[in-house]
Amino acid sequence: MENELSPRKVTKYPVDTFANQVDALVYTVDMETQEILFCNEKCMEEFGNIIGKKCHDLLEKVSVSSYLDSFDDIHWGEDVSEYMHSLSNRIYLFSEKIVEDYKKLKKVKVRVGVDVTTKKSSGNKSKDKNLKNSDAIEAILDATIEGIFVYDEKRKCIKVNDVASKIFCYTKDEILGKDVSNFVDQTSVPTVREILATGYEEPYEATMIRKNGEKFPCILRGKYIYLNNEKVRVVAILDISNVKEKEGEIVKLAFYDSLTKLPNKVLLKDRVEQLLTKFNRTNHYGGLIIIDLDHFKNINDTKGHFIGDRVLVEFAKRLQTLIRRYDTISRFGGDEFIVLINTEFSDRIKATNSIKEIAKKILKNIKKSFKIDEDEYILTASIGISIFDKNFTYDEILKCADSAMNFAKKRGRDNYNFFDSKLQLELERKAIITTKLRDAIRYNQISIVYQKQVHLDKKVVGVEALARWEDEELGLVSPNEFIPIAEESGLIIEFGYHLIEEAAKLLKTWKENHEKSNWRVSVNVSLSQFVKDDFIKYIENMVNIYGIDPKLLRLEITESFLLSNGDNAINKIDYLKKLGLSISIDDFGTGYSSLGYLKKLSIDELKIDKIFIDDILEDKNDEILVCAILEIGNKFDIDVIAEGVENSQTYEKLKSLGCQYFQGDYFFVPQTRSEL
Repeated sequence: MENELSPRKVTKYPVDTFANQVDALVYTVDMETQEILFCNEKCMEEFGNIIGKKCHDLLEKVSVSSYLDSFDDIHWGEDVSEYMHSLSNRIYLFSEKIVEDYKKLKKVKVRVGVDVTTKKSSGNKSKDKNLKNSDAIEAILDATIEGIFVYDEKRKCIKVNDVASKIFCYTKDEILGKDVSNFVDQTSVPTVREILATGYEEPYEATMIRKNGEKFPCILRGKYIYLNNEKVRVVAILDISNVKEKEGEIVKLAFYDSLTKLPNKVLLKDRVEQLLTKFNRTNHYGGLIIIDLDHFKNINDTKGHFIGDRVLVEFAKRLQTLIRRYDTISRFGGDEFIVLINTEFSDRIKATNSIKEIAKKILKNIKKSFKIDEDEYILTASIGISIFDKNFTYDEILKCADSAMNFAKKRGRDNYNFFDSKLQLELERKAIITTKLRDAIRYNQISIVYQKQVHLDKKVVGVEALARWEDEELGLVSPNEFIPIAEESGLIIEFGYHLIEEAAKLLKTWKENHEKSNWRVSVNVSLSQFVKDDFIKYIENMVNIYGIDPKLLRLEITESFLLSNGDNAINKIDYLKKLGLSISIDDFGTGYSSLGYLKKLSIDELKIDKIFIDDILEDKNDEILVCAILEIGNKFDIDVIAEGVENSQTYEKLKSLGCQYFQGDYFFVPQTRSEL
């Protein structure tokens, strides 16, 4: 939590440098070295950059008589009033004072000179000039966009400009003499006290109070200076009420529902993710409750959306009376509302029971009639609940609750339903697998094995690269389980590229092997990998780096590629074919609608899915489908390979149907690279 005494840095706002605004020479001299430490812009115009130069050098250049005497005659603590000097053929009325630098590092002389060349014969005219300069400074203060306060060492206001008077709704006389605390809201008093005590000079935010008691946000910046040998603090104040209002409007538009003023989807997601982060420390369970108003469409259709909206607003107000202030109610869209609960229980049973009570209260409360004008409306709701902990993602939590809500509808509505416990366990396992799989891929813990593919005469023609994963805690995880998770999480892209490179390395080692030099290596390519912009370039690099024959690298894609990517998939496949690679359509027959693409694509192989092979001996329909695929391959001059051949009977059956290529444990089980 941010220390309330620590000022919060904000964008800097400029404060006028008074020395550069007055029509007078202003400079300071080091009493020990007689070096000029500072000069204003007026001095620069008259004499150039004289900072760092000795007073003696300056006097020689401007030929000022008796200047040295006047300099040396001034002693510490003396107030020197006014006297004349001639500089650059002009007459200046000088006022000077020896002061101690407020940082207490050295003694300096401050000298201010007003040009009185045309008025040297009249002392009154010189005084008029001083008065005009004083008026000029006053005008400059009033011309700023900031309110300016000057406080003495007792924190009493001794000077204020018109802008400050207008900001705080006081007259100048009412402000003068008041303590700084009179204008600061109690919430900002500690911050302001700390600022004054430390002499902090950077801009900071504070809440101030107008004369009528209205509170408003400001940006303040102050600085201690010495004025007439007294330490004062000059403070510039900028009212940022309009800025804050606009910021608030933007936040409301971005994060809140315009009708009910409840958090919207964007803010809900942020709240869920914050809760998940908190659960990493607490191990608590949370609950996400989706509320869908039953048959709400009937109100909109019969009474109009204006009445429907008023009902939604009233329902939102009721929900707020049922939920703790630190839980979140969101309008998810239409007539769907979501309640996010931190149960504050580490025990799943207790967490579930607490959520159950909330669901019961919502169902009971919603049945109380809603009176809009002279009409009454009685509603019911279908509620879906997801119990979650730190191992879940926002999307998983939402999906679980939505599934439970749909099940509540199927059960007849006007009830609540928890996400099925069995499915919940599966989801938890999925979350664990995702985490472990990420590390396994990162640290190269996924094994690659190869299953040989044979011709009709059982002669090996190639191998398929397959992934195998055995975790210390989970044991052997099936590819049917972890591959879909890898695809969904995007991890398949990194692993897929690794798999392709391993295949290229293997082909390189076989180049000089008489038996294996013509074997091809088949690699499965995921959709998320295939659609990457750099996919083709990566394949091309692998071919060139390892110097392999591209036709021996066979990429297996599924029919879903063709269904979801259309012409884009065709263009990429055509390019890969031009590079010399061979293409196989995996799981052929499961996509149902890709046959039209066969005449457009240059495909080398169709792979009959295992689901058609498993029951081909008993199921006549499977036999018919296999025959159809073999006929398609024959007509289009495309090789057809049957995968998942587990026994001799299936092999003989497939041979009788005309199949010429096979893969399965009946011939070879998957082997490591060294076992091939």
